Amino acid sequence: MSSASPSVQLPLFSFPRFGEPIRIYAWASVLFLTALVLRKLFWKHKYDAIPALCGTDLFSSYAAASRFSKEGGEWLNSGYQKYRSGVFRIALPSRWHVIVTGDILVEELRKSSDDTLSIAAGLSELFQSKYTMGATILTNRYHLPLLRSQLTRNLASLFSDIRQEIILSIEDNIPLTNEWTSIKAYAVVLQIVSRTSNRIFVGAPLCQNPDYVSLAIHHTLEVSNGAPTINFFPNILKPLAARVLTNVPASVERAVKHIRPLVEERQKKIDEYGINYPEKPVDFLSWLMDEAEGEERSLMNLTYRILHLNFASIHTSSMSFTHALYHLASQPEYIEPLRNEVETIVAEEGWTKSSLTRMRKLDSFFKESQRMNGLGAVSMTRMALKDVTFSDGTTIPRGAIVSAVASACHHDDDIYSNGDTFDGFRFSDLREQGGNGNMNQFVATNPNFIAFGHGSHACPGRFFAATVMKLIMAHLILTYDIKMESEGVRPENKWLGFACRPDTNAELLFRRRQV
Repeated sequence: MSSASPSVQLPLFSFPRFGEPIRIYAWASVLFLTALVLRKLFWKHKYDAIPALCGTDLFSSYAAASRFSKEGGEWLNSGYQKYRSGVFRIALPSRWHVIVTGDILVEELRKSSDDTLSIAAGLSELFQSKYTMGATILTNRYHLPLLRSQLTRNLASLFSDIRQEIILSIEDNIPLTNEWTSIKAYAVVLQIVSRTSNRIFVGAPLCQNPDYVSLAIHHTLEVSNGAPTINFFPNILKPLAARVLTNVPASVERAVKHIRPLVEERQKKIDEYGINYPEKPVDFLSWLMDEAEGEERSLMNLTYRILHLNFASIHTSSMSFTHALYHLASQPEYIEPLRNEVETIVAEEGWTKSSLTRMRKLDSFFKESQRMNGLGAVSMTRMALKDVTFSDGTTIPRGAIVSAVASACHHDDDIYSNGDTFDGFRFSDLREQGGNGNMNQFVATNPNFIAFGHGSHACPGRFFAATVMKLIMAHLILTYDIKMESEGVRPENKWLGFACRPDTNAELLFRRRQV
């Protein structure tokens, strides 16, 4: 690997800004609507063999897409019940989305080759990664083996750093007083997760820099909001739409200012002492610099990788943790059993990765919360690179986006007893009974539990995410008393299309633990 110093490449978004924005928006709107109608008409008959949950004419599908944005969970559950172990499609503003159900078809989706049903192409289409995450983020996925090897294998040695940052960030965000203090939970969880994740991504002190933490949190929102906007436009207009209609380029430029000093300092030491220089930081940026080759060594591409890690981890972990925290605060009967488990194991073994693994009730609590809420209604999203025929005879047309239904399956009474009821120790009880112990761990996947995906493309960062979430919860329950403002009432989830989100405005009450 070359040790040449990284250089800054010009951002992907290099179109000049025009002097007549109103005219640009007017023409863009006309082109956008024309392209959208033509796209809908072009795709219409390719899906005729796949049943739809709405009318398939242009106006009916658009009306359905509008409703789906607010009723995604209900629609997917309806489709699951109607086409159980089969295939159906739902209307989105810019395309049809194909949904498979049942463990047989989910397994076929899992086993499909990447040159047939591609996860990279599917994510690229949904998130417009070329314009939001960098041109090579999905074509050169060298960061994934690092997640599976370096990060996961080093969790034990990184454990003390992770725990230290959790404690520091909690102390900075939740007052330790004897009086109840109202805290907007999701906003605080975002801060804690962002700081903790970036302790491992870029190290201290940058992970504690308020501007960097804010950037890491808000960049995900820029990508999430920008991708659907870009997706509406034909390929020829997407670069312009990305620059003019989204804030992603400004977010990337802001990140470069923070990452540049780290990269330049570390590269200087590599040039002087070699790749294993003294006191080399143990974090993801170092691993990226060790493995990157060619254009991936540029400051811009290294910055994109760090932003991508933040995109993939911060809001997903924060939403998952907030879901679980709302269950705990609204069902306080779980607090003492969890406290007892944590205190007993820590007294025997101290705070280690091994001791955290022994906390089966805590692990079960998060898995059950993930089952009940998840992050969305679907998982295992792919794009068909060629026509694909499943065993039930359904043909998925080339270019289609296909996913497996998740939330409806996770609530199926035939799979999970009393599937609509939260049972925090459901999975620890199963492990105590001695049946399929490993399969009932939080991070385990199977065709009927796909919150993290399933198979070789299951979320590679889930082991890190699970460690962070369980450590945060363990510290909170040992340090604080927690309850809802309206005791016993869990804030309702909010649906936005496929996404199941916790109420981001709900407030919880915290005080110093009363022993």
